[in-house]
Amino acid sequence: MSRLNDFNSNKDVEDPRFPKVKSGQRFFVKEHLDGKKEFLLPKEIQYQLKTVFRAKAGEKIVLFDGSGSDFISEFDGKSTRILEKVLNRREPDRKLFLFQSILKKDKMEWVFQKGTELGVAGFTPILSERSIKKDFKEDRAMKIIKEAAEQSGRAVLPELRKILNFKNALEFVQLERMNAVITDQNSKKHISETLKESIMAIFIGPEGGWTEEEIKDAKECGFKAVSLSRLQLRAETAAIVASAFLIS
Repeated sequence: MSRLNDFNSNKDVEDPRFPKVKSGQRFFVKEHLDGKKEFLLPKEIQYQLKTVFRAKAGEKIVLFDGSGSDFISEFDGKSTRILEKVLNRREPDRKLFLFQSILKKDKMEWVFQKGTELGVAGFTPILSERSIKKDFKEDRAMKIIKEAAEQSGRAVLPELRKILNFKNALEFVQLERMNAVITDQNSKKHISETLKESIMAIFIGPEGGWTEEEIKDAKECGFKAVSLSRLQLRAETAAIVASAFLIS
């Protein structure tokens, strides 16, 4: 019998894709864990376990390193004893890359958090004609992405790319040969009419929306312009609505 079943809190029939542990705490680590029997936890994780979660020696946690597997481990105060490697099957089958025109701080952070929870494969912040904000705190964004990936059960961390201007973002998508859509409130084609591909890119505009010229340039690059609703959505709402539809 699998050792995992020895410490699962639910003894009913379980889906092996979603290992259950008593504590339920998941942590991302940068070091590759495959083949390791013991692992010295980074100090920040030790602090979280001891101070925030009040974890005791012997409690079970889940570590993941972005390789696609979860490592069921036993906490002993500083280190963990790795008990079992379990393939994580939670990642979406479809890879969606979100190209988000930079928004004001709280809105941009909300997009990073909720996009990660939904299963977005990567984020590329872009500068458009009507962008109010010109940058964001990358370290803060990565912290939000990491915590959202831990909380939601992701197997990997979404990639956070460097800021691109709108023209370079279009060129990047063309070079990568991605099927791409751009939101356009005036489009007669609804996003539900979009043919879903295994790899896609979605472009979401700033608070003031795209300019007509930007929509035109995107169409000339092979983008499909789509609307999301008859109503006018906020930029951060549009990002999540579009992402949820294309990933599902």
